[in-house]
Amino acid sequence: MINRGDNRTFILADSQEITRRGIASLLRESGLPVGTIREVTSEAELAGALKEHPTAVVVVDMEFGGEVDERVLHQWHARHPQAHWLLFEDHFCDELLHQFCSDPSFSFVLKRCELNEISAALKYTCKGESFICNPITWMLLHYRREPRETKEALTATEKEILRLIALGRSAKEIACERNSSVNTVITHKKNIFRKLEVNSVYEATKYALRAGLIDTVEYYI
Repeated sequence: MINRGDNRTFILADSQEITRRGIASLLRESGLPVGTIREVTSEAELAGALKEHPTAVVVVDMEFGGEVDERVLHQWHARHPQAHWLLFEDHFCDELLHQFCSDPSFSFVLKRCELNEISAALKYTCKGESFICNPITWMLLHYRREPRETKEALTATEKEILRLIALGRSAKEIACERNSSVNTVITHKKNIFRKLEVNSVYEATKYALRAGLIDTVEYYI
């Protein structure tokens, strides 16, 4: 265990010592506000570490402690809703991605990714934000597109407002940028959510990514 004040705790749950040490090394060199680094090798140790650090970032190998499936992840998340999870694996099954990629508590990065992308995943997860590596994003964009037949198509104005929403602009900022009123922007936002049948900015952002209204470079800046 490494203590560095009251900064963010990381729990490294991986059966391979070389992987745990590699991630720990990246964290030490990252400049991130890393406080405690815990290495665990069993589900019991993970439960104990999360009891001590319920808001920790958990970097977990999907084969940790036996194969981890969607059911196990749901259980862990239900028991520790304040934790953030960075899933670090060679390959993710479609079902797991389908269930968790829209949850802001989960991030995904492949072990074959470049070090700078793995470092970026650690950075975003440390901030409590979701991160999906480029290869997985590419797969989601190409194989999980929204159906072409939609109940109502977005207008050009709605697409532009959706793009700005996905880039993190507030209603006030969008109104200022478009020389419009805040109430008008809010009305457009409600219509966009109704047409897309979504209930959150996060879901709307996923649609914007899949529809090509923004790209991953814009999204993660």
